[in-house]
Amino acid sequence: MDPKIRKQLIKILEEGKEIPASFKDILFPGEEKKMEYELVYGIKQREEDILADTWSVPFQPVKQFGNVKKGEWHNKLIFGDNLQALKHLLKLKEQGKLKNENGTDGVRLVYIDPPFGTGDIYDARSGAPAYSAKLQGAAFIEFLRKRLIFLRELLADNGSIYVRIDYHFGHYIKVIMDEVFGKENFRNEFIVRRGSPKAGLIEQFEKIKSVGVAYDNIYWYSKKPETVFNKILKEAEPHQKIGKWSSFKKIYDRPKLRYELLGIKLKSGQWMWNKERALRAVENYKKYLEEAKKTGETLEEYWERTGKKLEFVRRHGNNLQYWVKPREFVLTDNNWLDIPGYSHITDYPTENSEQLLERIIASGSDPGDIVLDCFAGSGTTGAVAEKLRRRWIMCDVSKFAIYTMIKRMLSLKEGIGQKGKALKPKPFVLYNAGLYFDGEYLKGLDDGEYKKFALELFQAEEKEQIINGFKLEGVLMNAPVHIFPRDGALTEEYIDDLHRTLGEFLKDRMFIIAPLNRVYFLQDYIEKDGVRYYVLRIPYSVIDELHKNQFSRPLQPATSKDINQLIEAIGFDFIYPPEVEAKYYRTGKTLFGELVIEIKKFVPVQRSKKPIEFKNREALSMVLIDKNYNGRYFDMDYYFFRDQIEKDKWKVKFSADKVGDKIAIIYLDVLGNERFEVKSIKDFKRN
Repeated sequence: MDPKIRKQLIKILEEGKEIPASFKDILFPGEEKKMEYELVYGIKQREEDILADTWSVPFQPVKQFGNVKKGEWHNKLIFGDNLQALKHLLKLKEQGKLKNENGTDGVRLVYIDPPFGTGDIYDARSGAPAYSAKLQGAAFIEFLRKRLIFLRELLADNGSIYVRIDYHFGHYIKVIMDEVFGKENFRNEFIVRRGSPKAGLIEQFEKIKSVGVAYDNIYWYSKKPETVFNKILKEAEPHQKIGKWSSFKKIYDRPKLRYELLGIKLKSGQWMWNKERALRAVENYKKYLEEAKKTGETLEEYWERTGKKLEFVRRHGNNLQYWVKPREFVLTDNNWLDIPGYSHITDYPTENSEQLLERIIASGSDPGDIVLDCFAGSGTTGAVAEKLRRRWIMCDVSKFAIYTMIKRMLSLKEGIGQKGKALKPKPFVLYNAGLYFDGEYLKGLDDGEYKKFALELFQAEEKEQIINGFKLEGVLMNAPVHIFPRDGALTEEYIDDLHRTLGEFLKDRMFIIAPLNRVYFLQDYIEKDGVRYYVLRIPYSVIDELHKNQFSRPLQPATSKDINQLIEAIGFDFIYPPEVEAKYYRTGKTLFGELVIEIKKFVPVQRSKKPIEFKNREALSMVLIDKNYNGRYFDMDYYFFRDQIEKDKWKVKFSADKVGDKIAIIYLDVLGNERFEVKSIKDFKRN
């Protein structure tokens, strides 16, 4: 190191200042530069750390839709933090369980439309605020970068990713995608309609300070240069649907294409086609003129009658012209303003249009390929994938999104834009990832399934070993892991016995995974002769000593403007239904009237060392209603956010018209826990 630079660095350290990013290459000369440039910001992590430290959470099946056969592929709808879910999907890929229909590994196509991280308030269909993307600046960039890294690893070798973003952060995300996927794998950038332009008299906008935003950007990258790409056709413009004559001379300069034709010889430039092809086109036009004398046909009529394949060239004055055929469809370019960018098949805000996803999925995958969307929202990606015979995986951290997608997938129509006959979807399974049903689920697992579930929850490696006659099932942080029996009693006396057997063979620690209700002491670890025996409780979310990140749960929105808020979850927890006291009655003197749920008490159940304090009923996220519950699955008809319910004096009101024998009600708290109840119309007494 240069003495001057060393002296400067020592001074910075002595003054307690942060080392500038410019010192990176000097301090770490062994690191190869992977790119010509990169986006530098303070919270940026190494790719290796992101891949290694991200918490993987196993998938817990919640509900099957259709006949799911063991060992066969089924589509997946996942509730949970998408980063943790992507880590588990990567494990499935490595195990050979993420295959396309043709047997190749990995996801063929990824499409994501993440909230844009601007803090902007987006409007829902009703005009009420839809959501606010709360992560901004570097936090948003790193949030998305982490997911892009995992998505790259999940892609098949010939797979592609399409990312929709707006003008606020598009230029930053473009640089990040160059870093993650390699700028040589940038395929194209598309523009897509954002919404309806502002309308009105010019006088209304005399004092406007900015130009309206008409489009978003979609960046298309592949994992490698060889990727699936099918040509995309779009409807021709009106002028393209009419045949016309155009100049046969082009400005390019290829001597081989400068030949004499119909008495005209070029000195510069070139003809459009080679001589043989051009002579055939000249003869075709002569034959047409002869036929036209007899039939009176137009050139277009003659072309259609002869099979729509002929080409024509004629002399026009001192120039040559060729006939441009009329076309119903033409190849698309990267201007996609001809189709809607958003639509309103559901009431979900910023719902991507089916026309947009049809174009992306049809061009970037083949039937039987896996399509993934980890910001699935209203489920457009899965809906179109189903219609185009693709396999699909969708993930979202919002329960509202999950119920929206279930309803959508079970009411599909064959045509794009939700048109045509009803379409029964292929079998799919709803999974929980990171939030699980409690001990009843664990009891249903066999010993092998329980062992895998427990090891993955705590990121432990499955590795059986026997020490002094005692069987251990895994390794975590270079220390052995023991999975405690589900029906035993983990006491301090048990730890004493364990230490007598294993103590002299251990370095400084070991881990014991056990169900919470089987642990009969409070401390996180017991130390014996310098050896710590850590207890990892199921569902104890994260032991502070084991993970650099504190446990956090994905918070559910309490207002409509908070849908799709960008919050990361870390670790796992179990689902504990909240305590709810409510009065059920009906009002109105009409035949049907109005059904009312008056919420008297709402308290979340938290089994945590640091429970969140909630006042009154502020832990309530929303109430969902299925007014004609079929006993098999919840089909959402109404939803009410807490701010709306509170404004209405903690009352949920909906019409009694067309209400069935059973009314299903879901009370959802902000921690993602839900209480499911079924009521009869008779339970709603006249008030």
